Amino acid sequence: MGRAGSAQWAGPTRGAMAAPVRDREALQRLSFLFQAAHWVLPHSPALARFYCSTQRGAARRLVLRMAPSVKRAVCRRCCSLLLPGAGGCVRLRGGGQPHIVLHCQSCRRRRRYLCQQKHRPLDQATPTGPAPEDSPA
Repeated sequence: MGRAGSAQWAGPTRGAMAAPVRDREALQRLSFLFQAAHWVLPHSPALARFYCSTQRGAARRLVLRMAPSVKRAVCRRCCSLLLPGAGGCVRLRGGGQPHIVLHCQSCRRRRRYLCQQKHRPLDQATPTGPAPEDSPA
């Protein structure tokens, strides 16, 4: 016999409902630290850097993956936020392949990210192509 209070979960099938998030409290703490770093950055950049380094250490200790947008917003060398005008500089560079350059103003580290080209389906006409025959022009 089972223990008292150990009823089985009676609900819809597992596929119909989203799977429960593992380490929900840890993810909430990481989100709070990232938001707190954004909030205190204009007042105290050192405190924002401390919050970001605490966030990175907690994520590494708990073996949690951070979202790519969060990883791009924090410098890997000095853990400062890379927001344009408040600790970072964003440039769009061309040449062979267009790329974005994030430049940390506290440690002078640069990171390059290639720009993703949006692919169009082959059946769509190009914007410079001939006008459709149905249009009144």
